Amino acid sequence: MKKYRITVNGKTFDVDVEEVGAQKSGHSPVSAPAAPAPAPRVVSAQAPAASPAAPIPVAPAGGATAMKSPLPGKILKVMATPGSSWKKGDTLLIIEAMKMENEILAPRDCTVEEVAVESNQTVKTGDLLLKLA
Repeated sequence: MKKYRITVNGKTFDVDVEEVGAQKSGHSPVSAPAAPAPAPRVVSAQAPAASPAAPIPVAPAGGATAMKSPLPGKILKVMATPGSSWKKGDTLLIIEAMKMENEILAPRDCTVEEVAVESNQTVKTGDLLLKLA
């Protein structure tokens, strides 16, 4: 067994490490002192940044594309209004899910035909959000 002292986020830990395949005899081969093991790299304990939720378009029915909710949550803000034009990638509305804001983006250049939700409304996965032309 080898003993190491590791510091992670300012906290120090003493760690015993067993060598795999090491002989169990009372003697171990003598070698040059090993360099101390590098401290493990901790990136972050936070959840990854929310990437914009991709809208889930369905097959056009009568020329319109229905955008359905990709996740359950609460509608925080609706920027889209019936008759408004949007470019691909523009934010149409924002859904809050698990304390994170998820932007629902326009999948293509489009015009909003119908807005099926309003602020503070709770939606489930697959609920209709908008109809796009």
